[in-house]
Amino acid sequence: MNESTTESEHSSVESDSDNIADISSSLIKNGEEASEEEATFISKQLQAKNRKKKKSGGFQSMGLSFPIYKAILHKGFKVPTPIQRKTIPLIMDRNDVVAMARTGSGKTAAFLIPMLEKLKTHSAMVGARAVVLSPSRELALQTQKVCKEFAKNTDLRTCILVGGD
Repeated sequence: MNESTTESEHSSVESDSDNIADISSSLIKNGEEASEEEATFISKQLQAKNRKKKKSGGFQSMGLSFPIYKAILHKGFKVPTPIQRKTIPLIMDRNDVVAMARTGSGKTAAFLIPMLEKLKTHSAMVGARAVVLSPSRELALQTQKVCKEFAKNTDLRTCILVGGD
């Protein structure tokens, strides 16, 4: 190899399907907003790639839409926690799930990600389409904050209602 080759000549480009996650993460890191057409293309490519690599167990293997996947990456999540890896695919397949895990294990994301994904893929309706019940005001506020972060790239809206003194 010639020593005078530039750095760009050294970097090889892999197939498009292998670089979709890299492209989407680089869009997020550079602060660029993907056009709707680009987002649709990347989303379709991600979903196609994810169907081929179901064994990897990452968020990219769950067939999530680009806006939800982008929010997950933006939040800094790289790999799903065990509770997320076990429950998200089940919930996405419309199964009822009762799960227990330790505090800080990612339970909130485990139920919010598939809920938002299902709400996003269905036609828009007027009124509430999902309700999350929490045993305390603090937990309700925390859940709504996480929900807003995951839904920020979508047209979904969140609202919190609390009672008590």
